[in-house]
Amino acid sequence: MEPIAEDHSMEKSETSEVDSIYPLPQINYLKFNTSIIKGEHLDLPNPYYRQQLEAERELNDYTHLSENTVRRIIDKYGSFNRLSEEKIQNILDGNAQVGTQLNRGDGLMDDGSKFEDFNAFNDISEDVKNDQSLIDVNVRREELLNNVRTALGSSTLALDFVSLLLSGAKPNAGLSSLSDHIKQNLKAGSLSADKVSLDVADPQEHEQQKESESMKIGSGWKLESLKKSSELLKETVKNLNKSLDERHTYWNEVLEVLEANEVITAVTTQVAVEPGRSSSSLPLSSSLKTNQNGEVKQKKVLAVKYGYGDSGSEYFDKGIAILKQGEEGHLEFEKLNQNEREKTWGGEKIVSVKLFRYAQAPNEQPELVGQSDSYGTIEREVIKNSNSFVSKIKNSRFFIFENELFWQLMKEAAGLVTFRIHVIGSSRIQIELYDTIIQIDSLDIDSEELQKPTPKLSQNQRADNMVKLFRILLCANNYKNVQKLFTPRVALNKDQNVMKSRHGFLLRPLLMYTKHNHTIHKLEKLLFDLLLEIGMDEVDAKATFTNNMTIKKYVNDPNQLQQFQNSKRCYNNDPFLRVSSKLAPISMLILKVRGLLICIKLESSYTTLHITMNVKVTKVEDKQILLESTFNSKRDTIKCLSWILQQSGI
Repeated sequence: MEPIAEDHSMEKSETSEVDSIYPLPQINYLKFNTSIIKGEHLDLPNPYYRQQLEAERELNDYTHLSENTVRRIIDKYGSFNRLSEEKIQNILDGNAQVGTQLNRGDGLMDDGSKFEDFNAFNDISEDVKNDQSLIDVNVRREELLNNVRTALGSSTLALDFVSLLLSGAKPNAGLSSLSDHIKQNLKAGSLSADKVSLDVADPQEHEQQKESESMKIGSGWKLESLKKSSELLKETVKNLNKSLDERHTYWNEVLEVLEANEVITAVTTQVAVEPGRSSSSLPLSSSLKTNQNGEVKQKKVLAVKYGYGDSGSEYFDKGIAILKQGEEGHLEFEKLNQNEREKTWGGEKIVSVKLFRYAQAPNEQPELVGQSDSYGTIEREVIKNSNSFVSKIKNSRFFIFENELFWQLMKEAAGLVTFRIHVIGSSRIQIELYDTIIQIDSLDIDSEELQKPTPKLSQNQRADNMVKLFRILLCANNYKNVQKLFTPRVALNKDQNVMKSRHGFLLRPLLMYTKHNHTIHKLEKLLFDLLLEIGMDEVDAKATFTNNMTIKKYVNDPNQLQQFQNSKRCYNNDPFLRVSSKLAPISMLILKVRGLLICIKLESSYTTLHITMNVKVTKVEDKQILLESTFNSKRDTIKCLSWILQQSGI
């Protein structure tokens, strides 16, 4: 225990020397370079701090617990070179017995013998406790010394700062309290400050100065106002010139629309004036209507008519576009009062017709045998390489006609479901005829089908004729609606009904005439088979058909009827009369065989699309009527004629 005491005495002497060293302050809040103060900077070394660090390291070495433990082991057990495994094992066994004896507190071993070194062990434990308390004291002492050094360093730095600042005004007073280190590295008066004048100004001078400053402020405001006024005037002139250029461009394009023979009219629309834009810049602004708050609710604007609203069209889109002024005065194409139905029926679409042949086997798909030339129609009718307003009008006129055509087809097909017509989605109609399936589509111009030429098929001409037929029938219906406007209205009686049944005018004529012609062709074939059945050979049957068979189609053609020929409101050979008059076709089949005159009259119904067959059989010699009856099926008609011919040959 004595060497440890000597170490502490030596530590106290070294600590007293360290206390006299220049203290280390914590200078974070002073924002100095710590490397200069700690002596780590190469240009400004500080040997005092280096000496302090070495003293601290030496003190920590002496006070470390492991150093004292090694010394005590050497003092008690000797050098480590003399230790062996057996001796270490004996020491461990003895420590275990000592631990048990210490737990009991009586100093006896497990076998009842007295532990000889019990007092010595107590002395060692007391030394360990004293060493630990001494370490705690040293730690507290070191913390106290650090705080003292920090306070002393801060006060010293503050004194150097004030002295260096004072040396600029009073060199002698400042250098007297300045440290040697600062004197060697910094010049006197290198740190200075502005003087604060405490002189009170004269009130009169203060008023004069205030008045002059106010005059300067007023002059500055006037100058600023003049600058802003000039800028506003320049900007206004610039805007006026720009507006004049835009209006010039606008009216030039309006004249181009007039030169293209387009109809320009004034329409009323609900448009509010944009913020920052005067109502006088709007077309026909003198007719503005405002509410109580002065907000524009209605105004008349220029518009162009590109639709068929004045041509008898019943389509919901009348085809009116506002001549709206856009960027740089150019016309923008904007529809008037857009309808929600345009999302489904509007757009750039074209009507296409495809013809399919029925599949021969159940697993096969219908074969495409004909397709209308929609690609060629788009290439001919649609203007693609022009952004002029006139070209937009022409394109819109073409597409609105196609949209109206398909809209009328869909509306008519919805009432013809019982006639093998199917509506698939909102863009396809499928019609099943006797030998052909007709598919009518509304194709978008961006679809893949319209990006390549139409394939060459055997019935392409027939499909094109169907599309042309639909377009002609639509024009015929619009023409009929216009003619109604010139017809005087007739007063109705109580027994008359205002509402009249209206039937379609596009699909119904196609179905009616197709079915009528198919029935004529079928009856021809059945009559030829009937001649073979009653005993004629094929050569005689063909000769009879060639010489004695007469087919009169459409005997009720309005152009051939006298009531239409004498009418002032109709023209001869007018193809629209068949549709406008809504007369169902009537045809006659006349056959002379075995002294009999067989007359079959086919009458179609425009309402039900049904065909009735009126059969009349008379003798050629005496004009005696043998049969006069009406049939609804071809089979019954042929059976009746077969029986009559067989009876006449007996």
